Amino acid sequence: MAGIGFELNKLLKKNSFLMDIVSIFYSANVSAGPWIMCSLTLFLLIVLLPRNETLFFTSAVVYSFIFSTLLFGVVSISVTRCLADLMYKKEFSKMYELYSSTVLYAVLSSGVFLTIFSLISWIDDWFKLLLFSYSLIVLTVVWVQTIFVTTMMVFTPVLVGFTVGNVLGLMLSVQLFKIKGENFAYLGYNFGLMFILFFLHVFVKRYLYTGAKSKRSLILWRAIRTFKTQAITGVLTYLAAWVDDFVAWIYIGKPIVNGFVFAPSYDVPMFLSYLFIIPTLTLFVLSLETNFYLKYRMFYQSLEENRTIKYVKINKRILDDNISSTTKTIFAVQFAFVLLGLTLSGYIGRIVQFDEYSLKALRFGILGAAANGAFLYVSLLAYYFDLAEIPMRSAMIAFVTNLVVSLLYLRTFPALGFLVGFSLATLYGWVSFKRVYRDLLRFEFIRREIGIAARQVIVHENVEK
Repeated sequence: MAGIGFELNKLLKKNSFLMDIVSIFYSANVSAGPWIMCSLTLFLLIVLLPRNETLFFTSAVVYSFIFSTLLFGVVSISVTRCLADLMYKKEFSKMYELYSSTVLYAVLSSGVFLTIFSLISWIDDWFKLLLFSYSLIVLTVVWVQTIFVTTMMVFTPVLVGFTVGNVLGLMLSVQLFKIKGENFAYLGYNFGLMFILFFLHVFVKRYLYTGAKSKRSLILWRAIRTFKTQAITGVLTYLAAWVDDFVAWIYIGKPIVNGFVFAPSYDVPMFLSYLFIIPTLTLFVLSLETNFYLKYRMFYQSLEENRTIKYVKINKRILDDNISSTTKTIFAVQFAFVLLGLTLSGYIGRIVQFDEYSLKALRFGILGAAANGAFLYVSLLAYYFDLAEIPMRSAMIAFVTNLVVSLLYLRTFPALGFLVGFSLATLYGWVSFKRVYRDLLRFEFIRREIGIAARQVIVHENVEK
């Protein structure tokens, strides 16, 4: 998350309880803003509105979230890496160019998907299709914007944009449902999304636009081609997270309108379980992008400056201690929220009127969300050390395992595939990372160019007399 560490460090240095709270909310919105909005919206819709009268609205929120992340996954990691490189090289004029190209990709890819979706599904209610199309396109663009807002050295736009957009969307949804019914409630939700998109775009342009004349370049394509492993990983990661939902739609799904098959007994508890991953996402963004990054930078700076081996080893030990303490803290916090979620699951189930199957899905989902959070943490660590192959192979393990286990056991053990898949992926990723990290000095020496200046050499030739 290129740039967020600068703002978080500035907030935390103020040593005030209020600034600590602000930094936590800032991390939460940057790391999981759209996630928070969709999960909370789904929960409150079920609580505040009649469930049988909002099936299309609920299913469309789920569909727009799932497919927007899949479209976003193609560029999420590769664009983040490219943006970080542009910041490091101080090529600021190209950052807004990359933003424009990525937003254009979001709009075009969403349009292609919607065209195929509408042709296959034969939706006869064009107003419903228009509402769904709008939310999918806007949400995909908002995902893109969350990458670029990390480069802005201000936190107010992020907090205000997501908070006001969330509240506005929910209020309008509830009020418009009472007046005009389900479709207009969906329209109110879309208005909240539009507010977030517009607000973030204004501030991204204000802080990233340099006034340089825009060129028709292939900067986004170059980013994907240069970091193709990251692009593959992004798609696989989101596929691994959603493949069990696709299986559920096939096994226990119910047709809502043409093109929309929804499994409320599975989809709703799974979305609610994702709320318990947000504290972990917030914490590891807060930890890795602040204290960890300083230790990480000190270690690599000692290598770049060709310091003595003793000095390098001291920085390595400091980095070791930081990774160890950060990992323990993150896993302890996630464990606490898992226990909290499992404890509250019965109460949540009664509020939203879950049956036994949905309650089981919620509990397995909470455990799976914890494994997913651990997977994302290990993947981010691997990316810091430029070990892109580890997250890609881990995501493949999560996807295949989730698919196979879900096909076999989803009817009896809902979300078991999600839990097992990301647990195995996390275990593999952590073991692979530690194998490299354990001998990091040797690893970095091998893959770096030797910084020895070129010298002239006297060549002796055999001269026959």
